[in-house]
Amino acid sequence: MTRLFFALALVIACAIPVPAHAAGCDGVTVVVDFRGLGGGVQQGCAPGSPASGVAALSAAGFGYTYASRQQGFVCRINGKPGTDADKCVTTSPASAYWSYWHGSGGSWSYSSQGAATYVPPPGSVEGWAFGAGEQPGIAPPAPVPVPPAPQPPAPKPPVGQPSAPQPPAVTKTTTVPPTSSAAPVSSSESAPSSTSSAAEQTSSVVIDERSQQVQEKSGSGWLWTAIGVLVIVALVVAGLVVARRRRSTDDE
Repeated sequence: MTRLFFALALVIACAIPVPAHAAGCDGVTVVVDFRGLGGGVQQGCAPGSPASGVAALSAAGFGYTYASRQQGFVCRINGKPGTDADKCVTTSPASAYWSYWHGSGGSWSYSSQGAATYVPPPGSVEGWAFGAGEQPGIAPPAPVPVPPAPQPPAPKPPVGQPSAPQPPAVTKTTTVPPTSSAAPVSSSESAPSSTSSAAEQTSSVVIDERSQQVQEKSGSGWLWTAIGVLVIVALVVAGLVVARRRRSTDDE
């Protein structure tokens, strides 16, 4: 009797579905109710973020079949119902078919969108039930909160890498306003001696060139003056000679 009691307890324990959140589902929980086909309620977990409701159904460990003439309509899950009950050509009969549900807040809501196009978010609960539109026979399991994605740590500079160069410091200068007897004085440092010597050399060269030009112009001026005087003297002498000749001619 004792062995029979433990055997019955083990069978009952195996028949009771384990909530998906107890197994640590980190994606979408899927509940499939086979009671309309003589089975029980099964659960599975689709990890991550499935691309559609049928993708979540498949990732949770359930196979499915589309109607041969209406792709997107699920007419069989895990091969049920068999071909003797549903030919699965267009759609299942209205008296018994696989209905698609969404679980939230401890209750089910009938899906207004097909499982082939609906995208379940991570942490949600999906439900399937075979019958005349009945919802799954158990309440939706509480979803596992999806933890936020960890942020990558800030990159660290390699060991021995020099620090970024600092901008040069700006030196402020203060100019003292000029007075009647003094030139402006600046608190900044004076120019290097090499700059002053270069400026003095340049000034001396300019002065020498100007002096040479003045001397050249002065020499050429005396020359032209002497030539002018000689021309004038020659003209005067020639005039006197011509005058004497005329007088001599008149006397004769």
